[in-house]
Amino acid sequence: MPRLLTVGLLLGLLIASDMLAEWHDMSITLVSDFNEIGEKAHRENLPILLMVSQDHCPFCVELKREVLNPMVISGEYDDQVVIVELLIDIGDKVIDFEGDSVDADSIATNYNIWVTPTLLFLDHRGKEVHKRMLGVNTIEMFGYYLDESLKDALKAVRQGEPYRYKTNELDQLGSDPHRDM
Repeated sequence: MPRLLTVGLLLGLLIASDMLAEWHDMSITLVSDFNEIGEKAHRENLPILLMVSQDHCPFCVELKREVLNPMVISGEYDDQVVIVELLIDIGDKVIDFEGDSVDADSIATNYNIWVTPTLLFLDHRGKEVHKRMLGVNTIEMFGYYLDESLKDALKAVRQGEPYRYKTNELDQLGSDPHRDM
């Protein structure tokens, strides 16, 4: 009987580790090629949700754990948005929307990112279609604001240019996460 219990426990651990590995594979994707991501967004007529983050950012970890990874794992957003992450502090090169190899942090500089996490809502060419979300204030409400922003970004992309939203300095500095100026 103890041997059967041991085998059962080992089998349970193997199944659990396989499930965890599968969930890990379903977490938010680190972007290495914006050109490729842009082509996918264009083909599927979807906005791109770009999370700009850093390895040592505890708010980035919390946002991924509590909001973004569950969104990816659920599959409920697959037909609404392309979700990717850009790490800006590890010195990697990425392919930008024009197909050029650039430092990851230069992408953040081009978008005037000054805080992580920052969520950008982009079209297939990298143009902002909705007001960005800066930092994490209350994680419990973040999902609601993100859902509302995603609805607006999807609507903007499906309607096409010219976009109603225009990036401005106040948005880059931060204010209410869901108010278009």
